[in-house]
Amino acid sequence: MAQSRNLRRRLAVGFFILLLAATPATATAAVTPPPAQDTATATRPAAPVAATTATFRVYAHREGLVGHTTANGHVIQENDRFVALPCTCVLSSNGGDEFLVKIEYKGRTAIAPVWDVGPWNTDDNYWDPPERRRWKDIPQGVPQAAAAYFNKHNGGLDGTGREVRSPAGIDIADGTFWHDLGMTTSDWVTVTFLWLQPAGAELPPLPPGYAHLATVRSGQRPPLDRVAPSSEPGSVYIPQTGHNIPAPIAQYWYAHGGWHTIGLPLTELFREVTADGRARLVQYFERQILELIPQPAGPPIVRSDLIGYAAYAPPQARAPVPPFASSADHWYFPETQHSLSYGFKQYWLAHGGLETFGFPITEEFAAQTPDGRRYVAQIFERARFEWWPDKAGTPEDITQGLLVSELLRQAGWTP
Repeated sequence: MAQSRNLRRRLAVGFFILLLAATPATATAAVTPPPAQDTATATRPAAPVAATTATFRVYAHREGLVGHTTANGHVIQENDRFVALPCTCVLSSNGGDEFLVKIEYKGRTAIAPVWDVGPWNTDDNYWDPPERRRWKDIPQGVPQAAAAYFNKHNGGLDGTGREVRSPAGIDIADGTFWHDLGMTTSDWVTVTFLWLQPAGAELPPLPPGYAHLATVRSGQRPPLDRVAPSSEPGSVYIPQTGHNIPAPIAQYWYAHGGWHTIGLPLTELFREVTADGRARLVQYFERQILELIPQPAGPPIVRSDLIGYAAYAPPQARAPVPPFASSADHWYFPETQHSLSYGFKQYWLAHGGLETFGFPITEEFAAQTPDGRRYVAQIFERARFEWWPDKAGTPEDITQGLLVSELLRQAGWTP
């Protein structure tokens, strides 16, 4: 139940932010010192990235600790998605998202709730101005632990007298650390404290021709219910799921493999508003999420989310591989530092290649269904390929995972 709740929260505030990067994540108890090249710059006071937002550069650790209980009573699950901040003053309720942070790392973005307290301190609201902090002699945006680590603030000790052994100002749970952000070790990240963001302006009017679309805000259920066929010109109705594909998306759908590659529609086209206020027109399909971008002149643009970055893969599969010279059977992609080989390479080429699936973002890895059926998988920016040994030699030996269907089901929004 806790894991399902985590995924529901993630779908609401993290997953549906478009991941634009193709760049391919240490428990608090196992601290990794920061890289030497960051030390000089980190000794200077941190300033907001933008004057109108509470955004700061912070050193981050992985929390780990599966099976332990967070400060708000949540039992930590594998691949959990939350963060810890060093002040009880911003602790969300168990399963709640009253306090959210946006984390950016090497072009990847994730939004996560604050469910635990740490690292180091429990009363260091370093995101607030000095006059509102316990340590009023430290600039806004600088954790007390960072001041102790670099400048021997408080004699190099935290608020309880422990020697500070890293400048960390945030702990990040495994799912957010490894899978959402692609981190592999402790490192500097950019954190926006979303509860300090100025109140967002009212949403602009929907584009001409789309005024009828539903608006779904963060935390709300997508429009999954079946509807009647649309009378809009060029719209395609799919009776299997009871949803319409509007003409511009239908053209993209047919051109990029239709149900086989993108899947059947699970929603109508709707306006989605994420936790950080970004609004876009999207439609969910079984395997991909398609975004419709109206243009002032000319037809709208349709593009597919990089859904693969939200799919689970073991950390060793996401680890980059050393470069090698490509051959007929093995290709190396320096863009993501991953390879593509044999049957998956042939399938990738035969069904649209880079334009349809994007680059590989993992190596092949062994997987198993809940009922014990074994298969080999590889994840791409827009797909998961699956090779089934029990179907070897048949047209069904390689399939594509229903990534969006899986996430909606795990979130509790579909059976």
